[in-house]
Amino acid sequence: MKRDKQNFIKKAHNLIPDCIFRLIPDRQYIKLLYFYSYGKFPDLKNPKTFDEKLQWYKLYYRKPEMTALADKFEVRKYVEGKNLGHILNELYFVKDKLEIEDFEALPDSYVIKTTHGCDMNVIKDTSDDKNIARNIKLVNKWLKINHYYHGREWSYKSIKPQVICEKYLKNKEFGELIDYKFYCFNGKPDVVFACAGRFSEDGVGYNAYDMDWNKVDVYKGKPTVDIEFKKPENFDEMKETAKVLAGDYPFIRVDLYSIEGKTIFGELTFYPDSGIIPFTPDEYNYYLGNLFKINKSGILAKGYRSKN
Repeated sequence: MKRDKQNFIKKAHNLIPDCIFRLIPDRQYIKLLYFYSYGKFPDLKNPKTFDEKLQWYKLYYRKPEMTALADKFEVRKYVEGKNLGHILNELYFVKDKLEIEDFEALPDSYVIKTTHGCDMNVIKDTSDDKNIARNIKLVNKWLKINHYYHGREWSYKSIKPQVICEKYLKNKEFGELIDYKFYCFNGKPDVVFACAGRFSEDGVGYNAYDMDWNKVDVYKGKPTVDIEFKKPENFDEMKETAKVLAGDYPFIRVDLYSIEGKTIFGELTFYPDSGIIPFTPDEYNYYLGNLFKINKSGILAKGYRSKN
């Protein structure tokens, strides 16, 4: 379901000129996007669920530094500022545009990403035979997209589009990278989603765990491939790292990797799945919503009126 909804958004933007989408005010666009997923409009006056609060978050919670934290290159400075520079992945280059010459000094495996959105990655391992010319064209096309307009996720709006290339990482257990996504509320991680198989033909497999590594019976969208994840040997360190990086934000997702017992930073996200991929069971949406404490007198968008 996650992929279906993301494809819906992309297809809509391909069929309708981007300039038309930009004419729709944020509030109306977000309500329509939420309606497509849930069959009802979000309650923005008194949001209760996690996904409803994410819509409110997009519209009204705006701190200038959120832009840098969502930027896949600039966030490295934030991590270093937390004395966690040692968990950053090896960076090969950062550029405004991808060119053929950039591939000459690269190893056989690498990951190319754009800095200003999501699902804009080129992953190359030694078994792949990637078409470099095609990927250059694709990445440079991505650089012209403002990801903000796809879900009105405010922190992406003013990111400078760049392309970065990093070291290819892989966990031996599944022959690919396991992603640990920590959902953090006011600086405290509560649940982590362990994900694998995102680039497999068999589909995505993920489990949710609490901070004692007890499995939580919840998933997002449609049921996923059944995969059992072992508790990382450095899980306690990962929890502490997530806590440090989460800061005092009402909500932030901290993505980390564990490679042979070493914690590696992934990214920070304020709006997982843009808040349009339902939890199953639905009660979990309310559970996380209860942890998500929004303060309407806090950092708000210009022009926000509390009666809305």
